[in-house]
Amino acid sequence: MEHSVRDVALFLILVPRNVGVLVLRAYRKLISPLYGDVCRYYPSCSAYGLGSVQQRGLVIGGILTAWRILRCNPWSAGGIDDVRPPAHHRYRVTRFGWVLPAAWVPFDTAAESHDHSDHSHEAAVPVPSAASSRKA
Repeated sequence: MEHSVRDVALFLILVPRNVGVLVLRAYRKLISPLYGDVCRYYPSCSAYGLGSVQQRGLVIGGILTAWRILRCNPWSAGGIDDVRPPAHHRYRVTRFGWVLPAAWVPFDTAAESHDHSDHSHEAAVPVPSAASSRKA
């Protein structure tokens, strides 16, 4: 498979972002479980941080994550606060979480949405399940 110069340049630009993804995944695997379910938002602050770095990069994603952590306090109502999807399709997020040029990742192997299932934090606000909505 031959890669265009544009895709190679985009890959090189995405290297710092992927280093940030690796650091955040290590934090989520090793340190975050020690805190337990303390986040007032869904997804958890570390999952939000991972998604924001994947979608916006280290600088903007880091600022968004810092703002989110400042808002996550005992006086906050919490709730659902998802990372906005990108307005472009230059890159895709793999199942592991790497951010790669779109031409390098077949669509069927890319994560269609951020999978936060490997994280132990639950929603601070109960999210109705399909079973509970059928009872009503």
